[in-house]
Parts: sequence; C-alpha cells; structure tokens
Amino acid sequence: MKISSAIGEFKIIQTLKNRDELLILGSWKDLIKLFDSSRTFLVNKSEGLFGIYLCKQECAEFLTNILKNIDYHEWEDFRMESIFNENRYLA
Repeated sequence: MKISSAIGEFKIIQTLKNRDELLILGSWKDLIKLFDSSRTFLVNKSEGLFGIYLCKQECAEFLTNILKNIDYHEWEDFRMESIFNENRYLA
C-alpha cells in the first residue's frame, strides 16, 4: 500500500518471512518524524530509501496517527493506493 500525505510518502509491504511483520519504506526525513531513528535502516542509497519493521499493531497505530493529524485542508492531498501489481520483497 502506498500512502501520500502531508506527513510524508510511505509504502507498506508485508514480509514473507513473518506475516505479523510489516516493512514501512520512506525517506529518512519522513520516517524519523514518526519513528525512532535507531530503528530506521538504509534500503537503497541511490533512491534515498529507508525502512523500518513494524508489527501489525504498531502499523495500525502508525496509520491512526497519520489520520488523526490530517486537518481538513489536507484531505485532497491524502491518498492510499494498492500495490498488488508491484514486486514482492523478501524481508
């Protein structure tokens, strides 16, 4: 799932190894706004892509936090897209 909001641009991918674990991808700037920087790791240097692993409960809290922080002026900029047609990652 891709999420675009005023808080940042994120992609959420379910890992194949552990069904309760999700990988959140985004830029360093976007991820450290919401998560501890010590948990964030580099995924692709050339794209400036970083990641963080979350359990499903933490991910639900992350999504709730994004929704709570949207003010009514930002609803037009908020998008959630499915990524079923994209590559799957083995994490």
